Amino acid sequence: MANEHQSIEDKHQSDEGGPAMAKSYCQVVGIVLLALGVIGFMTSSLLGVTTTPVHNLIHLVSGAVLAYFGFTGQSVKMGAQVFGVIYTIVGVLGFISAGTLGGLGVSVNGTYNLIHLVVGVAGLYVGFGSQEPVKA
Repeated sequence: MANEHQSIEDKHQSDEGGPAMAKSYCQVVGIVLLALGVIGFMTSSLLGVTTTPVHNLIHLVSGAVLAYFGFTGQSVKMGAQVFGVIYTIVGVLGFISAGTLGGLGVSVNGTYNLIHLVVGVAGLYVGFGSQEPVKA
């Protein structure tokens, strides 16, 4: 009985903390996005694209949200899922119709589109597809 109770507690704590891959994704991508947002305000061009205040703010806000999820351990799978969907859509939309993003104040090029796709697909993988072993 004690072992069964302990297993339930371990599972509950694991669910709250979230899987390690999703937590790492939120931490790493969150920090990188925060850095890109800050750097974007200090330069007029980044990776061959003119930086805009809107794009920099998007990086700062999304980076802060992901970092919060990652470092508090709250909702890491959901964070990876949501950002995975958003960044995948942004990457695909950038390849299909870059003008749409430009109209929203987000300048992109092939490099940005590829980065958005990689970040998005990684989020989808750790949010929806990764299966980590369950503690016994």
